[in-house]
Amino acid sequence: MKRRKIGIAASVLLLAAFMTGCGSSGYDKAELNSSAAYDNGGYYTDAQYTAAVTEEAFEVEYESGEYADAAGAEMTNEDIQQSQRKLIKTVDLSVETESYDTLIAGLESQIAELGGYIEYQYQYNGSGYSNYEETRYANMQVRIPVNRLEEFIVRVGEQSNITNKEERVEDVTLRYVDLESHKNALMTEQDRLLALLTVAETVEDIITIEQRLSDVRYQLESMESQLRTLDNQIDYSTINLSIREVKRLTPTQEKTVWDKIKNGFSESIYNIGHGFENFFIWFVVNIPYIIIWAVVLFVAFLIIKTTIKKRKLKKSAGKQAQKEEEKHINGTVAATGKFTGAKNGEDTK
Repeated sequence: MKRRKIGIAASVLLLAAFMTGCGSSGYDKAELNSSAAYDNGGYYTDAQYTAAVTEEAFEVEYESGEYADAAGAEMTNEDIQQSQRKLIKTVDLSVETESYDTLIAGLESQIAELGGYIEYQYQYNGSGYSNYEETRYANMQVRIPVNRLEEFIVRVGEQSNITNKEERVEDVTLRYVDLESHKNALMTEQDRLLALLTVAETVEDIITIEQRLSDVRYQLESMESQLRTLDNQIDYSTINLSIREVKRLTPTQEKTVWDKIKNGFSESIYNIGHGFENFFIWFVVNIPYIIIWAVVLFVAFLIIKTTIKKRKLKKSAGKQAQKEEEKHINGTVAATGKFTGAKNGEDTK
């Protein structure tokens, strides 16, 4: 019984170490042979138990190729090129339109028609003004099946003016193969641990096996989650769509010098007319402010004018009073001088 207990614990440890190696760099044949020799030491007397856990079974299955892929064997570049590549496609589109509402409604229905969906959407409906023009715009993150991606881009181009387009492709083949191999190795280890659990007899063996089973299942869930995420990114391309409403579409190409002159002259005439239009809109929109400021300036003008007038009157009155005083003083001096002279004459006589 003691030898069997030791054998079960050793098998669990060997199985964990063996599968961990399978998930990263594949099987080592020398290690398999040594494991088989170890298991032939006579620890396993139960026929069913021996069939489930001995390394001879691993050796046979490995040589037959059953676990070649599940063990995470390294794939050469040629193997990967021959297999289906796992590509994640992302497209950034900037478009402008003169029919904003029509474009938004049409895109929403066409996305559903192509089997896609809108993952994120933001719309600004022009509650403010920039140069007294409505500046409505929308940002969307659209997921489209990869086989309908080009069709969707063509449809967008037919309904709007594409001003910027950027495409990115990320090759995740190696990452996907590694995750898938690791997952298969963990599933194999899980099956072996379940087989061990059915023949375990002591509480210590059961606890050891269940602890390892818990770790394996946690790793399996993580691998499956990552694979599901990659599958979604591979099967559905991402389009980052930026939509802007304009009054006049931007020319996307200019062929000749004459086209450049014609477009430039037309743009200048349009800007002049647009400037007068914006000035008129500005004037009408700001009439209440203009009236208020006109009243304020008029009142300020009256106050300043009155103040200046009062100062002038005060200054004029001061000058007049000064003149009167000087005149009075001069008259007094003249009168006093005559009287003094007459008196002096009488005294002289």
